[in-house]
Order: sequence, then C-alpha cells, then structure tokens
Amino acid sequence: MIGSIGSVTVFQVLKGSTLFLLVIWTIFANTLVFVVLYKNPHLQTVPNLLVGNLAFSDLCLALIVLPLSSVYAIAGEWVFPDTLCEVFVSADILCSTASIWNLSIVGLDRYWAIASPVAYMTKRNKRTAGIMILSVWFSSALISLAPLLGWKQTAITPNLIYEKNRTIRQCTFLDLPSYTVYSATGSFFIPTILMFFVYFKIYRAFAKHRARQIYRQKVNSAVIRKHIESTILHEISHVLPTSDEFAKEEEDDSEGSGQAGNGLPNGNDAILEESEEESDEKAEDVSTARLLTNISNNLFIFRAHRRLTWAAICQSIKFGNRRKERVRHKSLQRKPKAISAAKERRGVTVLGIILGCFTICWAPFFVMYVLVQFCKECSPNPHIEMFITWLGYSNSAMNPIIYTVFNRDYQIALKKLFSNERKLGSSSVV
Repeated sequence: MIGSIGSVTVFQVLKGSTLFLLVIWTIFANTLVFVVLYKNPHLQTVPNLLVGNLAFSDLCLALIVLPLSSVYAIAGEWVFPDTLCEVFVSADILCSTASIWNLSIVGLDRYWAIASPVAYMTKRNKRTAGIMILSVWFSSALISLAPLLGWKQTAITPNLIYEKNRTIRQCTFLDLPSYTVYSATGSFFIPTILMFFVYFKIYRAFAKHRARQIYRQKVNSAVIRKHIESTILHEISHVLPTSDEFAKEEEDDSEGSGQAGNGLPNGNDAILEESEEESDEKAEDVSTARLLTNISNNLFIFRAHRRLTWAAICQSIKFGNRRKERVRHKSLQRKPKAISAAKERRGVTVLGIILGCFTICWAPFFVMYVLVQFCKECSPNPHIEMFITWLGYSNSAMNPIIYTVFNRDYQIALKKLFSNERKLGSSSVV
C-alpha cells in the first residue's frame, strides 16, 4: 500500500515537473519572438508579422490555458469555480484554433509569394498582414464563442461524476455532436487541408525551380561548348595560307624548321600550363583544360601544313586567357546558385518539419475529440487522454523553434540580443 502511494507520488512529481517546464518554455520562447521583432524593425516584414501573430496566440495559450490545464491534470479534477470553467474552455478553443489557423496563414502567404510573385508582392504590405491577422482571430472567435452566444448545453459547466461516494468535478467541452463536428471542422480539418495544399504547392514549386536550374545548366554548357569549338575552327581558318604563301613558307620551313619547332611547343605549353593551374583551383575548369587541349591539338595538326606565326600563337594565348576569365566569372556566378540551392533544400526540410510536427501534435487530439463524441465506449484511459491533450499543446512550444531557429536573420538578432544583455550585465557588476 505504501509502495503504491510512493509510486503515485513519484509519477505526480514527474508529471508536474514536465508540465511546469513545458509551460515555462512556451511562455519564454514565444515572448522572445516578440522581443526580437520589437528590437529589430528590419525584421518586421509581412511573413515575420504573421509569425509574430502565431507567437501571440501560442503565448495566450501558455498564459491563460496551460496553467489551469496543468493544475487540472495534476489534481485529476477541476478545482476552480464553475464560471472559470467557461472561460477556460472558450480560451482553450480560441487560442488553439488561432494557433492552427496562423500556421495555415503563414503557409498561404508563402504560397502566394511563390505562385503570384508580381501580383502578390504589390499587395504584400502591413495592411494585408493586418487583414489576415484579423481574419484568423475572427474565425477563431466564431468557433470558440459559439456556446456562449447561444449554442449552449449543460456540459459547458463542470460535469459531476460520482465515483465511490466521492464527487469528481470535470470541466469538459460542449457535449453536443453538432458542435463537435462544427468545432473540429473549423479548428482543425479545414486549416489542415489548406496547410497541406499550400505546402504541397510550395514543394512542387521548389522541385520545378530546381529542375529548371539543372536543365539550364546543361543547355548552357552544351551551347558554350558548341560555340567555342566553332570559334576555334573559325580562328584557324582565318590563318590558313593561300597556295602561293604555302609554297613559299614550305621553303622557309626547310631552312628554319628548328626555330619553328622550338617556338610552337612553348606557346602551346603556356596555354596548357595556365589551363592546368585553373584546373587545380576550380573543379569545373576541367572542361576549359579539355577545350584548350583541343586547341593545342588543332594547332599541332595545322603546323604540319605550315609554320604558325607569332601573331597566331599570341592570338591563341589571348583566346585562352579570355576563355579562362569567362570560366572564372561563371564559377563566381555559380556560388549564389549554390547558396540558392541550399536555401531551397533547407526550405523543403522546414516544410517537412512544420507538417510533421503539426500532424503528430494535433491529429491524435482531434481524432479522439470526434471519436469519443460518437463512441462513448471508445474513451481512452485518463492518462492517455491527458497525454494526447498535452501533445496538442506542445505544438505551441515547438512553433517558436521551427519558425525562428531556421531563420538566419532571427538567429543573428537573437545572438545580438543576448550579447548585449551580457555586456549590460558585466557593466552593471563593475
């Protein structure tokens, strides 16, 4: 008997500590989002304002709902006045619905920015953000305040459940099938369908953009190679001698073949050496080395017919230098493309994390919420029910991490904020 009491006490302590830490973290993390946005006006863009509204709804949930819900979970019954139960239930639905709808609105804003960049960007201002924010809270209020505005039933007050001559008071949602379907549809199913739709479209846009980049790189590479090869042939054809000049130069070759033979390799070696140095510096300059080697081979073939003049050699070297400069310029231009590709991969990863966390946190609760209404025998164990409920609440603790930690501007602002706080702390100590 004592052992069972001791084990229950340990469980209660662990449960209370976990819930306490979750509430504190949710308050701290979402408050930090506000502080960063307030102290950094350059971060007050439309997407960040929508994220700020998400943080506000999560903060309201952490300040109003979670403390009452944690006491309710630890005590195992509703220990507060009946009137406070009405406030608790309405605030729970209001803040949770607003948080879920804010997730959808953030995704919708990003989708519009990608699908209609020109048309939407002209309207993407603080006024538009304000309208979107108001629409979130208005729709959430219609769902949460419906019982107080006439859709009433006795279940809005604490249900009294008698068990072994002991009264256990519970504060539950409105026990009415029509309201259950109405609230679950408006709070979860509609915004969830919208969220999956827009994030799927965003993912498709990322994939198409990446495919276009790869295709353009292949096409540009093929066009450049074809152009360079035709240019080589064109340049060589321009230095071919006439028949008279060829006969005269053949006589000169018999007398000065040693000088011509010594001069030509040096010129080609200069081209190839410069190409090899570029190959060591950049991997993509391998193609340049191959092209210049083709130039060298063509020039050696051409030497069998005539001795290249120093002007032709200089022209070949000059062409090689120009080509190397273009390749170097292309390699520098490719760096932003690599950064863009990395951002796209990170964006797709964030999309997966957003949808994954949201679905894992909220889907079990709303499935249970609807199922229990139409199947009273399907009610889960109270501990499982509490776990599923708090799993949904935990999404408000994850949102600040997902939407800010993956934002580099926010990371920089956050580091700056804490570095300034440390400086102020050290100066006050001195």
